Amino acid sequence: MRRQLVSVLFLLLVTACGERSQAPRPVASKAAPAAVSPSAVDRCEHGMPPAICPKCNPALATVYQSKGDWCEEHGFPESLCPICKPDVKFLDVGEPAAAPADWCGGHGLPESKCTKCHPVLVEKFKAAGDWCEEHGFPESVCPVCNPQAPPTAAAAADWCVEHGLPESKCTKCNPSLVKEYKAAGDFCVEHGFPDSVCPVCHPVKPPEGAEQAALEARTVRLKSPDIEAAAGIATVTVQRVDAVTSSVECTARLAFHGDRVAEIHAVVPGIVRNVRVELGDRVEAGGDLFELESIHVGEIQAELQTAREGVRVAKTNLARKRELLASELTSRRQVELAEQDLITAQAHANAAQAGLKLVGAARLSASGRYTLLAPLAGTVVRRPAVLGILATEDISLATIADTSVMWALCDVPESSASQVAVGQTMQLSVDGDTESSFAGEVTWIAAEVDPRTRTVTAQAELPNPSGKLRANQFGLARIDTSAAKPAVTVPRAAVQRVGKLDVVFVRTGPGVYEPRVVKRSGDGEVVAVTGRLKEGDAVVTTGAVLLRTEVMPGSIGAGCCEVEPPGGG
Repeated sequence: MRRQLVSVLFLLLVTACGERSQAPRPVASKAAPAAVSPSAVDRCEHGMPPAICPKCNPALATVYQSKGDWCEEHGFPESLCPICKPDVKFLDVGEPAAAPADWCGGHGLPESKCTKCHPVLVEKFKAAGDWCEEHGFPESVCPVCNPQAPPTAAAAADWCVEHGLPESKCTKCNPSLVKEYKAAGDFCVEHGFPDSVCPVCHPVKPPEGAEQAALEARTVRLKSPDIEAAAGIATVTVQRVDAVTSSVECTARLAFHGDRVAEIHAVVPGIVRNVRVELGDRVEAGGDLFELESIHVGEIQAELQTAREGVRVAKTNLARKRELLASELTSRRQVELAEQDLITAQAHANAAQAGLKLVGAARLSASGRYTLLAPLAGTVVRRPAVLGILATEDISLATIADTSVMWALCDVPESSASQVAVGQTMQLSVDGDTESSFAGEVTWIAAEVDPRTRTVTAQAELPNPSGKLRANQFGLARIDTSAAKPAVTVPRAAVQRVGKLDVVFVRTGPGVYEPRVVKRSGDGEVVAVTGRLKEGDAVVTTGAVLLRTEVMPGSIGAGCCEVEPPGGG
């Protein structure tokens, strides 16, 4: 039934939309806003703000021309021509930048909203409730609270991401240009592009920020008001919170601390004759665990007895030689030989004693018996050994673990791995325990991505004095990747991936949506974002996927909407 409904909805959308227009696709641009008093804006000798003037910035001419906004008579964008439209106003409060060049490099925000460069705008922003008292900038673009990258330059805005050449010269998007380039002898017949910029014959790297500039230049306009309701498009209001800690969420598995766990094996093969510990017992370092009987140990014990007898005989012989030397009945050489015999006998005894100590049989014990000792203090968490079994090097008799500190192994998504670093705090909630939470420090991050899960393992040490944490438990971990700071938040469902960029769609009017590139922090149901968003903006949640297909180059979902620059085409 659900599949049938989807099919019906798709047919409805296609019927409402009709065929995609074959008109040249516009490139990134910003419509000139109506503004505050022109006196608030410094104009160049040509009667425009210097940042958006094509006379002062010749590269901008191509941008305006390519979007069809050009006054041939005077050489200005027609929408802003100071001769044709002498009453045009600039730099309206709350509107987007008039052109890609609208950027104050000195303060790190749009020039049109820079209250340091244009103090006259302060009262406007305060009246609109968009003001950061702490830093003296509009809250929505405060470079301290909401830092953002400078807008792309004109070259970046004039770039066709789909075909890989300047938008103003793209004959695929603007077929009307073909005749012009053919007439000029600048046409690649094989690939259908101007030969001088053919992306197949002469591929070039796109300007920095071209993808973002091209994406944000597109405004999605639904062809019919009915489509908005039929598609179930819903929005939520952007919220601002005073303190948000950026974080990454991931699934975590608990394990014993690798440096605080020991597997107990037989040093030499033997029969388990006595078990001194039970499962769950607390043991101290050096405590008795198992008593084993081994033929090999019996042989070493016999060697020790022989060596000790040799030491006794060598001592007696040396004493007698010394007495004879005192009576001048023997030579000094004979005494030296006796001393050497004693040294050799003592070495044999020491070697045998060391051998017994190594296997845990240094203490007096029955013939062939030795004791396995605990190498560390901890709890017996496994004890498969039973009386009478043959213990070898390959058989684990018991596992001892210090459970006061545990490892949490978190599978961080590959896309978020770069945010995680050693020293950050991990918060853990264990499945089945809704009342307890645990915190520790990230101590290690894997140097490779798991090819199967596309995740990176991050390890944290969690104190466990109460013993509530157990190995192989699962839970939800949150790694705090930044300190708490003011931020705007949106539901995670509002953030869509387009290429390599995260995008949200802001509803600016009935059926009209602008894509805004953002940087997302966190993986919860609500995430903090930075970018051209402010408190009160309406961002799309349900239906965002439909809008995403419209702005993706070459998407099969395109066609249900018109795509045009902000302000109309």
